[in-house]
Amino acid sequence: MNSIYYKVLGLVFLLSSGFIYSLERISSSISTSLVKAGFSAGQMTGAVPEVATAGFFDNLFVPLFFLIGLVSLGYGFKKDN
Repeated sequence: MNSIYYKVLGLVFLLSSGFIYSLERISSSISTSLVKAGFSAGQMTGAVPEVATAGFFDNLFVPLFFLIGLVSLGYGFKKDN
């Protein structure tokens, strides 16, 4: 296999990791806003609920794809030399 194959594969894994992470953050932000809006619209008393947004390690595939992408890129650049 060519080194370009490993570079492209690494780039695809890095981009997919970032895409999954972004989608997860967006959906988490939307759900948090919905909970806060429902709390405010219902005129409930007490503290506003704190809903945590998704982190980097919350989804197993995000760090796994990131690591696979880095290893593939590193191997592709090492194989070039």
